[in-house]
Amino acid sequence: MRVVSVLALTALLTAADGRAQSARTAASGIDGLACFENRGVPEFPKTALQSHVDGSIWTWTTTNAQGGDEKVETQVVSAWSEAPKLLTPAVEKAIHAARIKPDCAGKKVWVVFRYELHGDAVPEPNVTSRTDGPNIMWIESQPAAAAESAAKR
Repeated sequence: MRVVSVLALTALLTAADGRAQSARTAASGIDGLACFENRGVPEFPKTALQSHVDGSIWTWTTTNAQGGDEKVETQVVSAWSEAPKLLTPAVEKAIHAARIKPDCAGKKVWVVFRYELHGDAVPEPNVTSRTDGPNIMWIESQPAAAAESAAKR
């Protein structure tokens, strides 16, 4: 019985280590935001802002040998059922508008676009963006007053 338990534990740890190593390899490579030339920031759609919808759009872009995007796959993580139809088109538009660097041609490029709302909804919020690591872009909306006070600090 003890041998079976040890073998099961060893198999479990080996599988977990393999997944972690694969994730580290993907995160440390150039297969992220660095693959895009002239990348733009996806807009925060007005309808999503007005409806107070946010979430994360995970993207996997398959590139061709010439550096163009062949296929963009997305997965949306959000508490709001409207998030896929409100946020995904803006992300796909930004990816299609960007060029892929020659070093990334023929690769699968993954990026996460995180839409986040701060404060109460206002008619004209200040939308900002920032990157985090090689694969995450934040698109954040703040009421104008909160954005102004943050800029003064």
